Amino acid sequence: MNLALEERDHAMEKATQLSIAMGNVPGQLGRLCRVLAQAGVNVRGISISDAADLSVVRLLASDPAAAENALREAGIWFTAHDVLVVELDHRPGALEGVAMRLGEAGINVHYVYGAADGAEGKAVLVLSVSDVDLARQTLGE
Repeated sequence: MNLALEERDHAMEKATQLSIAMGNVPGQLGRLCRVLAQAGVNVRGISISDAADLSVVRLLASDPAAAENALREAGIWFTAHDVLVVELDHRPGALEGVAMRLGEAGINVHYVYGAADGAEGKAVLVLSVSDVDLARQTLGE
């Protein structure tokens, strides 16, 4: 993330997440990644949920517009919506602080995915929330 940390313990950005429904069979993820790679798109974040015959892939792309065009051209159905990407200090209680502030502001968190980078001491989380702009305001950007 190309974000400068301020005095608070997190940085954030509004991003476009692409959600792709695809068959839960071998080779589908490879096909999706090939389509994106051939368009010069890097995957910044990804989550996959499966349910019997179907998987839902949620991803952040380095260039959402190029990813959308590539998916359309490949005939891959998707939806796009705004999410909040938050970089936190990787320490106990960091996520609690964000979650509590959002809850106190009446903002629902639908789901979260992310990872911690031990080398940098940061965790990066993608949050789908009921109101991205209000969440950004609530968290202080």
